[in-house]
Amino acid sequence: MARTQAPDYDDRRQAIVDRAAELFAEMGFHRASIADLAVACGTSKSALYHYYQSKEAILDAILSDHTTLLLETAERVAASDGDPETRLRRLAEALMSLYVTATAKHVVLLNEIASLPDEQRAPVIRRQRQIIDIILGLLVELRPDIADHEALRKPIAMMFMGAINWTYTWFDTAGPTTPAQFANLVVDLFIRGLPGLDLAR
Repeated sequence: MARTQAPDYDDRRQAIVDRAAELFAEMGFHRASIADLAVACGTSKSALYHYYQSKEAILDAILSDHTTLLLETAERVAASDGDPETRLRRLAEALMSLYVTATAKHVVLLNEIASLPDEQRAPVIRRQRQIIDIILGLLVELRPDIADHEALRKPIAMMFMGAINWTYTWFDTAGPTTPAQFANLVVDLFIRGLPGLDLAR
């Protein structure tokens, strides 16, 4: 007889993913064991296996959830009203907001993606590339001749992403600069360069 699924099944799965992201970000995926995760979740290893078949399945859920949210956000902002600079600012702000509210998942994405088996890693990488393509599309709208320089397109888009992707290593949410202010600083520097930086923003 099949086991009845509890009414809070999805909530418990999400709680495991959230706690696992914190643990993997702190300890590293390979150092953190299922026993460690069971302790962190206040449950047993057998209970965890009721929700996920393996530690890799939990990692896959973390990275799939996070990259799906990032991609959906990028698609929504890119399709919104406004000129390309306005939408690029919105996108930088939206990504920074996600990075500071889902820091553990972002750390796991940047540090542990190689720990996924190839079959599970492929869709995560595909979503990441789609996000880069959206950013590149906005940059091409701002400067159309970028499209004519194939060798420079990806480096330019990755340069923009690099300015905000690794902020988890130093950005202080309690500091004097808000995530939105920092996002706009990045856009100002990227578009206008240091001489044109608006320090009053």
